Amino acid sequence: MKKLVLLLAVGLMLTGMAVSVRGDTEGSAAAHVFVNVDPNVGVQASTAIVDAGTVQTGDFSATIDFRVDANLQVVTLYAVASPLYKGDDPTGTEVAPIPLNLSEGIEIDPDNANPLGGGSQVAAFISGTTEDIDGFPGVPTEQITFESSQNNHFSQNVRLTVVWNQDDPEKPTGEYSGKVKLWALLLP
Repeated sequence: MKKLVLLLAVGLMLTGMAVSVRGDTEGSAAAHVFVNVDPNVGVQASTAIVDAGTVQTGDFSATIDFRVDANLQVVTLYAVASPLYKGDDPTGTEVAPIPLNLSEGIEIDPDNANPLGGGSQVAAFISGTTEDIDGFPGVPTEQITFESSQNNHFSQNVRLTVVWNQDDPEKPTGEYSGKVKLWALLLP
C-alpha cells in the first residue's frame, strides 16, 4: 500500500497537478522569479551653446561639457565635430567655413576615467569620413575605451576640446558656428 501511495504521489507531481499539503483546507506553491538588468547609457550636453570667443587668425579651441551616465564601468567614447559656418548655414556657398584642425584630434577628458591600456585621451580624426550632426557635416574621431574609477558604473562629466584653424586673414567678419557631438557606446 505504501508503494501505491508513493507511486500515486510521484505520478501526480509529474503530471503537474496541484497537491494539497494539509488536506483540502489549504494549499500553496512558490515560483522562482529572475530578471536580467540590461546595460544602458545616456549622454547629455551640459551646455547647449558654447562661446568659443573671438579670433583673428590661427588656431582656437572650445571646450564642450557633456554628462555620461552608464551602469557599466567601461565605456567607449568618440566625438564628431563640424567646421564652423558663417551665419549658422552649412549649405551656404559664398563664404568658406572655418575648418577643423584635423591634426589636433579631439581631447576626450572624463572626470573619473582613463583610457584602457594606458592609451591617449586624444582621439584622432578619421580622414575621408563624415557624419551628419543635425544638418552639419562633421568629421568623426576614432573610438577610445575608458574605464571609470567609480564602482561598477560610469556617471560623470566628460569634456571635449576641439581645435579649429581660422587661416584666412581676409575672412568676412561675423558669427561662425557648427556642431560637436559625443557618442558613448557599451560594447560587449
